Amino acid sequence: MVTPANNKPISHMRRYRLYIFLSLSAAYLISYFHRAAPAVVGPEITRELSLARASLGLLGSMYFWAYAATALPAGILADSWGARKTIAVFVFLAGVGGIVFAIAPSLSLMALGRFVIGIGVGVVYVAAMRIMADWYKPNELATFSGILLAVGNVGALISTTPLVFLMDRIGWRPSFCLVAGLTVLASGVAYAVIRNTPIELGFPSPTARPIASHPVPAQPISSIKAVRLVFGSTNFYLLGILLFSYYGTFMGVGSLWAGPYLRNIYGLSKLTVGNVLMMFPLGMVLGCPLAGYISDKVLKSRKSVLMWGCLAHISCYIPFILSTGRTPVISLYILFFWYGLTGGAFVACFACAKETCDPRFAGTAVGSLNIFLFTGGAFYQYVMGVVINRYPVVSPGVYPLPAYRAAFLVCLSGLIVGTIVFAFFKEEAQKALDATATKRFHALPTL
Repeated sequence: MVTPANNKPISHMRRYRLYIFLSLSAAYLISYFHRAAPAVVGPEITRELSLARASLGLLGSMYFWAYAATALPAGILADSWGARKTIAVFVFLAGVGGIVFAIAPSLSLMALGRFVIGIGVGVVYVAAMRIMADWYKPNELATFSGILLAVGNVGALISTTPLVFLMDRIGWRPSFCLVAGLTVLASGVAYAVIRNTPIELGFPSPTARPIASHPVPAQPISSIKAVRLVFGSTNFYLLGILLFSYYGTFMGVGSLWAGPYLRNIYGLSKLTVGNVLMMFPLGMVLGCPLAGYISDKVLKSRKSVLMWGCLAHISCYIPFILSTGRTPVISLYILFFWYGLTGGAFVACFACAKETCDPRFAGTAVGSLNIFLFTGGAFYQYVMGVVINRYPVVSPGVYPLPAYRAAFLVCLSGLIVGTIVFAFFKEEAQKALDATATKRFHALPTL
């Protein structure tokens, strides 16, 4: 291990962490593109393979099931094996999955490709949070995680109108082959640039605190103990239940069913659908860093940002349910922008998860929380498809307005339940949390 050279100018460390942040951003941008693209490419695949809505829901959900399955191992690998290698290897795997998806002749192989993509990119945000926990101060973490999520949503932006243009010119399969190649490139850049901690380059740690204000046991902690501590927290479950529906519903709608909804109910063209859908990630591009900043600097509360953000997000379902099919097109642009802006408040959950446990296993905490996020995404994508599929088709591939209204009611119900449960979350001072984590650590048997 390199001894920190505290005489190095702090500006050098800030410059290098910018390079790291940019490489993380490239990987996460591609990750989000893969996540959001089915909303645009879904109708093309449906026509090509003559899929039912439930089959399209299953295909879209494969990414989220894989992402959820990878979440906990991603946190453990980021904490033990190192975030740098974890990101590089798994993003390369996502590139391989992207190629499989792009050339697959059948639904089963496409689903396999989506599953491999989900496994590959499932480590990116968790490992990025592990890196940022070591490179950024605690009162910077929510802000920069919000900025990273905003950059990711640029990938979602690219998956709307720009993807429609590209697909019109070269076809959807060559378009996704190109994305797969860029995914492989991003993995190489990540390995070349990223370093796990400032100490590796001789910089001092910006997260160091006096022992009196941040008591941490000196002995190392095993991965099993870390998992037990994370899942032993009541607060962690309350947060997870909220995020299951908060994140799950806006991925169910924004990343899959919004496209068919706009085509079926409003009869919009592919280009217009892409333009409307672009408002969703554009809202998140603004909402994520804004929520992070409010959480860090204004309210200085993760719970308040999550509660008020989710309540504002619930308001989106009023027009979805009560006036669906009658909303003017210009109002759809505003609605989807608001949908993304209010959805961006979920970013505070990652700093919230990190602060419920010992900072040495921040990766495990964030990875564990991602299980709730992405099982929620998979659940709502699939269940919305099942609900829609229960209604008779108007014409091949076209479902009636009551089908989508019923699907939106499922989302609304989940959000209301999640918000009520999260009201019992107890936001404690960091000093008290650290003391609790230390006491529980000592109570665990040695493995």
